Amino acid sequence: MERQLMKSLLFCIVSFILLHRCRGAAPLFGGLPTSVTVGEQETEDILIYTLTVTDGDNDPFNCDILSSTPAAAPFRVLKDPGTNKFGVYTNSPAFNFATNPLYTLTIECDDNTGNKPTAVLSVDILDGDRISFDNIPATTTHAALTTGDNAAIFDVDATDLLNHVPLTYTMTSIPSTTSFKIDGTTGAVTTARELKFETNAAIDLYVTVSDSSISVTEKLRVQLTNLNNVPSFTNLPATISVNENTASGTVLYTLTSYDADAGATLSYSMTVTPPADAGKFTFATNTLQLSLTAGQSFDYETRSSYTVSFTVTDTMATTGPIDLTVNINNINEACYFDKSYYYVTLAEASAGSVNYNPNFLVRDYDGAATYSLSFAAGNNSNRFSIDSSSGIVSFAVNYDIDNNAMPSNVILTVVCTDSTSVTGTAKVEITVTDVNDNAPSFPQTSYSINVDQYTTAGSLVGTIAPTDPDSGVNGEFSCAGTSTATSATTYYSIGADCGVYLLSSPSGNLAYGSISRFTITAVDKGSPALTGTTYVDIIYKETTTTTTTTTAAPSTYNFWDDSGAVAAFSIAMILGALLLAGLLYYLLRCCYTGMCCGPDPCDFMECCRRLDRPRTQRRLVTPEKPRRQKRDDFDYWREENHFKESRLYM
Repeated sequence: MERQLMKSLLFCIVSFILLHRCRGAAPLFGGLPTSVTVGEQETEDILIYTLTVTDGDNDPFNCDILSSTPAAAPFRVLKDPGTNKFGVYTNSPAFNFATNPLYTLTIECDDNTGNKPTAVLSVDILDGDRISFDNIPATTTHAALTTGDNAAIFDVDATDLLNHVPLTYTMTSIPSTTSFKIDGTTGAVTTARELKFETNAAIDLYVTVSDSSISVTEKLRVQLTNLNNVPSFTNLPATISVNENTASGTVLYTLTSYDADAGATLSYSMTVTPPADAGKFTFATNTLQLSLTAGQSFDYETRSSYTVSFTVTDTMATTGPIDLTVNINNINEACYFDKSYYYVTLAEASAGSVNYNPNFLVRDYDGAATYSLSFAAGNNSNRFSIDSSSGIVSFAVNYDIDNNAMPSNVILTVVCTDSTSVTGTAKVEITVTDVNDNAPSFPQTSYSINVDQYTTAGSLVGTIAPTDPDSGVNGEFSCAGTSTATSATTYYSIGADCGVYLLSSPSGNLAYGSISRFTITAVDKGSPALTGTTYVDIIYKETTTTTTTTTAAPSTYNFWDDSGAVAAFSIAMILGALLLAGLLYYLLRCCYTGMCCGPDPCDFMECCRRLDRPRTQRRLVTPEKPRRQKRDDFDYWREENHFKESRLYM
């Protein structure tokens, strides 16, 4: 029995919950309960109260008078098709203040889901009074493009039966507009702006007149002609989808607009939701193209949708904002590193012997959890290895930078590859430091140097030259020498430059043939320092002569390769040729003319002739010195021939 009761109770509870869940929200009254006043002499069907009712589920509902006190009250509820609102109207009334000065109306609104809320409206009847409009309802017509601001539209007249003053006027409009206003005292309806800005061809003005006790409402329709055509977008609202990797500057959408007024100048504006992302979009008002702004990009993981709203106006009417929804498609994106540049320092070592973790931090916009790391080919990347998971870097070869065998600084490209083979990159600079891994070494295990009695004290008698293949300070070294023989250190020393020096002459102190052995140690400047050793035997020998014969190396000098020597030789040849030509000239002159260098004839043959002649005493005569005529070389030649001919006849 108890189980049956529990089942019944549970069924009731479930039924109650389901019933109320199916019913949804009930219609809700606003402004009720309240009261209104109607004149006793009112006879026409007039609106006395407008109901304010909403439904939270947006369910359609209907309102009516459920009951009244007294019964069969002369009122009814109607729905105005213009305002889409319910109102309480008089219904062929025949009010009698003495009999029924007050009516109580219970109004019910039903949304057909079982919800039927009610509210109360009280109607007071005013003894012997009535307010009525004299000239509305009515319709008035005006040209929109030529009707300016503050232009007269209509004068509303109303009468109070008991002459209550003042009468006051108020007005509302359907559809809502700011184009009209009413004078609260006179009832004059005028324009509140130029009607070229009005977009509605017909406007219903609901005018209410009140004497502070009674209020009645009636409709005035304003019909507009020559109305400005409202510009519009022909392809909005709309929804588009673009990939998140769309390149900046790409045109996303092209709007089209229309205005029936020929020659109308249109202007446009754009807003973006969310406003913080407004910079991602660029709208060209001349081409009506919406583009992704240069330098901007989409990211699906950050935001997957935007609302771009547009308005268009011809300066008289505006359409919008109307929305374009931009949905972002998710595209597989490359993994990326937290840094664009990494630094690694390694000491030179053998392959795989040292490891370094650069702490590569790799992310992926798509949330991919797996990726692998590698080095891009090139720039000595083959000499390095990288763990594909941890990113630890090591040497792939025995790396040695001594004597520039391998570079000490390389810049590699590290690559991350996700599970879809999409890659991202960063740079890693690897600096390889030198290690003191080579000790100084001598080419020979021992050396010998001869010293004689003529070797000058303080002179360098030999050099023992070690080598160190390390680079930098690790390849620098100094030498020192030790000997167990006291006589050796008395006469000889080993310099830091690995040279063997004679401290003093052993002449008269050491026997010829004496051998002094030094152990030479070369120590490099690395840390830790490494050493190499060798031996040198210094032999003191007797030399019978101090003359040192030096055999010069054969000369490889070529005279004709020396431009200076060739020039000097050429000048000498030219001068010699000139001297020879001069000598020949004077010899020829002597042979043919007998001329010497002076102005007087000089005939060597004459000397010979004078020796053959007998000596006679000569008479000294001092003749008058004749004027010597100028003679040429041929005069000497002619005289000579004449002299010879005269000899023939002697």
